[in-house]
Amino acid sequence: MSDKRQPVEEMITSSARNGRSVNGSPDDLASIPVRVGTLDEVRAKGVMTASGNGKVAAVFYHEGRVYAVDNRCPHMGFPLSRGSCKDGILTCEWHYARFDLATGGAFDLWAGDVDVYPVEIRDGDVWIDLGAALTKSGYAERWRNRLRDGLEQNLRLDLAKSVLGLLSANPSDAARDIVSTSAEYGLTRGSRRNSSGWGDGLTILTAMANMQPYLAESDRSLALYHGVRSVAEDAAGQMPRIDLTALPVDEATFSRLREWFREFIEVRSDEAADRVLRTAISRGVGSEQLIDLLGAASTDHYYRDFSHVMDTLAKTVELLDLIGWNRSAEVLPTVVNQLAQSTREEERNSWRHPEDLVGIVEAAAAGLADVVDVGARNGGWDGSILSDLLGDDPAVSVDGVMKAFRDGASLADVAQALAYASILRIARFPTSNEFGDWDTALHHFTYCASLAQVARTAPSAELARGVLHGAMLVYQARFLNVPASRLPANKRLDRMPADPVQLLEDLSQCFERQGAVDESGALVYRYLTLGHDPTVLIRGLGNAVLREDAGFHDFQMLEEGVRLWQDLVDAGKEEESYQCLVAVARWQAAHSPTRRATTQTYDIALRLHRGEAIYESAAEAEEAAETPV
Repeated sequence: MSDKRQPVEEMITSSARNGRSVNGSPDDLASIPVRVGTLDEVRAKGVMTASGNGKVAAVFYHEGRVYAVDNRCPHMGFPLSRGSCKDGILTCEWHYARFDLATGGAFDLWAGDVDVYPVEIRDGDVWIDLGAALTKSGYAERWRNRLRDGLEQNLRLDLAKSVLGLLSANPSDAARDIVSTSAEYGLTRGSRRNSSGWGDGLTILTAMANMQPYLAESDRSLALYHGVRSVAEDAAGQMPRIDLTALPVDEATFSRLREWFREFIEVRSDEAADRVLRTAISRGVGSEQLIDLLGAASTDHYYRDFSHVMDTLAKTVELLDLIGWNRSAEVLPTVVNQLAQSTREEERNSWRHPEDLVGIVEAAAAGLADVVDVGARNGGWDGSILSDLLGDDPAVSVDGVMKAFRDGASLADVAQALAYASILRIARFPTSNEFGDWDTALHHFTYCASLAQVARTAPSAELARGVLHGAMLVYQARFLNVPASRLPANKRLDRMPADPVQLLEDLSQCFERQGAVDESGALVYRYLTLGHDPTVLIRGLGNAVLREDAGFHDFQMLEEGVRLWQDLVDAGKEEESYQCLVAVARWQAAHSPTRRATTQTYDIALRLHRGEAIYESAAEAEEAAETPV
């Protein structure tokens, strides 16, 4: 796959470019005067319309003056010429949005401001200037402000319009702009699940930014919309966070700061830990050291907060890679409260009885510093560690991990093998399980996959403990594969079509009905083993998620599954990479279809952006399309 690691802003090409955009970025700032009619005509009729430069204006005579505004209501495109004026206020007659007739300012934030055009009376005639009202930078700032308002007020339609508007205004850098602006809002507030910091919405936003290179062009703007609306929903009603300051002293070394941070997390003193982290950031400590500090604290205890701590750590790193590490002080402290207050799995009975998994891990962890070579380069992994991880003996699993380290495997190698073992639990998940067990398998996988990402950036002996913890998760999840669904094999798939288009159509139909879990996995495997283009398949899987009212775990499964697929492809593990996409498809088939109300809102915004008349019936729209302008 070419350019698979390109920055998001270089990959984004929104579907907003398809079709005429009445809200498109201004390309011509020249004056475009248009004659409306005589002043007497405008006065007598009360309202007239005039067109030019691809625009239509509604021209009103009200309280002795002439006003001109864009004829499309910025809310849902209804002709404002059908509205009414009273006391200087123009009211749209569809949803009753109200505007200041003189400035176009909206009294109802959900509607948005309407463009106004200069009016001139010449020799008894009314002329309006339909030239571009804003420069390109001004146009982008308008949509950026609209995005902020949409986030603040949690207005889904406004958010969709803002995403499309920004992409139209500045396609080359819009994705970064959208992610940065939305992240700024989410980071200054708490979330429903974590009132003091990072929330699910920020995870979804980052995941959808990461997915941009893998999605069809027509789905990239939709993915960003899912991200921004998730941030808005997650932060709705939350109070702005109050940031702490760094410590005033400067004598402490980074080693001492690292020690302090872990001690404060240990005793759940989140404010003290927050100040230590901010002190490290203010000293200009490098990104790898900051990740190492957080990674060590994250693995001081087992499987904190059911994978969410490790997931969050990975996503904060990815977000900073997107928006710049100069914003570390804005991003990283949002994980501290979650880290300090998180659950610690070694305190649960399932880790102590009937087998003492903690004892097995602790005995091995004591020797990690002697066997983990943090400088080892990725050399790959073989099937022996996989066999050990997927076995029925936890001691054998741990021994397999330690043997791989002793044989010179890098931490990233072993963590990748662990992530693959955990996704196989999803690929082999039988539908005879309870539906809620899908989430258990998903949490195990995202923990291992996130650990693998962190290990590539900041390997350490402390972080390697997370591999041992993850090995126990894979062991505990063995019951989720009883009886194990068979991995697809071509000798059992010969009756399926060979044509790639037909295979993808059949797969899409699997997501239109409930229960087609095994069939979807088989179709994916058939498609890949016949040598068809995996990038086209991934676009289809992406669309299958984005068109639904997808939840947090759906976005996680898509992004982490595709990421692991890419990593395995890069490592030359073709067969293993197939099973990643099999797992993604099986998960999605188990969770489809939904009502798709979220996509409906986006589709309305896209139709408005293209200049379609939402208020028209299908017959009216067809008639209008056939009528010459």
